[in-house]
Amino acid sequence: MNRYSIKNLEELGDVKAHTIRIWEQRYGLLKPDRTDTNIRYYDDNDLKKFLNVCLLLKNGGKISKLSRMSEKDIADKIDLLIAASDKHLQASEAFINQLLIAVSSYDELLFDKTFKTAVTHMGLKNTYLKVIYPMLVKVGLLWCKNNIMPAQEHFLSNLIQKKLFAAIDSLSLKSKSKECWLLFLYQQEDHEIGLLFANYLLRQMGLKVIYLGARVPFENLEAVIRDCKPTHALTFFVRHHPQIKNLLADTKKQFKYLKLYASGSSDVLNEKALPNGVIKINSPNELLEAAVK
Repeated sequence: MNRYSIKNLEELGDVKAHTIRIWEQRYGLLKPDRTDTNIRYYDDNDLKKFLNVCLLLKNGGKISKLSRMSEKDIADKIDLLIAASDKHLQASEAFINQLLIAVSSYDELLFDKTFKTAVTHMGLKNTYLKVIYPMLVKVGLLWCKNNIMPAQEHFLSNLIQKKLFAAIDSLSLKSKSKECWLLFLYQQEDHEIGLLFANYLLRQMGLKVIYLGARVPFENLEAVIRDCKPTHALTFFVRHHPQIKNLLADTKKQFKYLKLYASGSSDVLNEKALPNGVIKINSPNELLEAAVK
């Protein structure tokens, strides 16, 4: 069994810790254990119940009633919510919760079933935009916020990468686009999920993509840009390191014609780290907008 702090629940469920404590004291929703130093912690079953209750509350449920319901009755309500929902927002929140539950318990079958149901309900592109991406942001996997355990991070990362590789492989390589996007990570970076996600979105739009992946030495990057002459380039920053601005500035200085985009959290890629001429991408929708300009 994994252990979760009240802060973990607060971040994953978007509910204040004060409210969680009230639910425990007044309605007995959760019964956390305590460490030897009297710090409360929650297990996988607590997390599952908490996430499902949060979702049902957002869709008209009452905490007084939900706290008395069995696990099966709550699960049935979640299934009905997904089946009856014609709104992507409601459905996506349900799918995100189910995927988080699958990750917390290392349940690949539940993850795969939920993913396939989401694709059937929303389509592949919307599943990535409205389910997978928000989930990755929520758990901190895109920006290394350490909201989940390292083992869960590896488990989720491998599952997502497998799905993205399959989705990318299913797309046609034929493209008459005059635009060519170069996707890469500098040598200091190896978190590839955001880059793979961008690869899928751009190829899905029919654009030509040259995918270099992680840890590309600067001299290799220069050679590829000179030989292939891409029109656009996109990179991601997850880790803090002092050379971010210099790397971007050197790339832009040597290849002035290149439209250079960078993505990363505001903690890592702030205004001070962003040289002139480099455009920050904050979300998949901003990437899609940049790709159609």
